[in-house]
Amino acid sequence: MAKRSTPRFTRRDFEFLADYITPHLHWPTGIEKIADELARTNPRFDRDKWVNRATNVWEEHAVEQLAEIHNAQVFAESSNDLDDEIPY
Repeated sequence: MAKRSTPRFTRRDFEFLADYITPHLHWPTGIEKIADELARTNPRFDRDKWVNRATNVWEEHAVEQLAEIHNAQVFAESSNDLDDEIPY
């Protein structure tokens, strides 16, 4: 990768990434890789604390998605039992 300047992230930036970006990862293993990169941007970055926060947010989001999928499946199954014929 080409050389680039390191951004100066603050606590607010780290919190934003954990709370709003990591839930969109397909797998939580990416959180560790992101944490490694973030650790390079700020010597005071608390990697373990960030990984914990990001993982918790990711898990909450994943549970919500699974619940939505389950509800959609239940709805689809129940709509198969619907008698929607129009009598003439």
